[in-house]
Amino acid sequence: MAFQKWLFQCILDSSSLINIDRKKKMNILRKRRGEVLIPEKIAYEVADDPQIRSDDRLRKFVLKYREELVTPFLPGEEDEYLRIRSQTGIHDADAAAIAIALKRRLQLVIDDKKAKQKADKHGVKTITSDQFVGS
Repeated sequence: MAFQKWLFQCILDSSSLINIDRKKKMNILRKRRGEVLIPEKIAYEVADDPQIRSDDRLRKFVLKYREELVTPFLPGEEDEYLRIRSQTGIHDADAAAIAIALKRRLQLVIDDKKAKQKADKHGVKTITSDQFVGS
């Protein structure tokens, strides 16, 4: 089956990616990768950080499909990221995921409760990783 982008995409944050991996649902993520966008800051946390083991499943997945999955900021998104990042209680990668989801009007797959609350306050539609994989 050839790779194809789906009509409806969503942003995944690191908490959701880690939980999908921990629950051994990477096969579902692999099949649905046309729906998935991962901000560069999230890719760093789960794959590019030197502290991540080279044999880590999630790291291998992101590196293998980087061209299809990982997205940089588009015009206007970095300003939104900086605005969100300046708020208390939000981490860099979560702010990037929220900013991209907000500006592109995409759903955010997120399991971190504090970051989900921030996303909700910004009007970003969110679902959990369990909802994404259909568990």
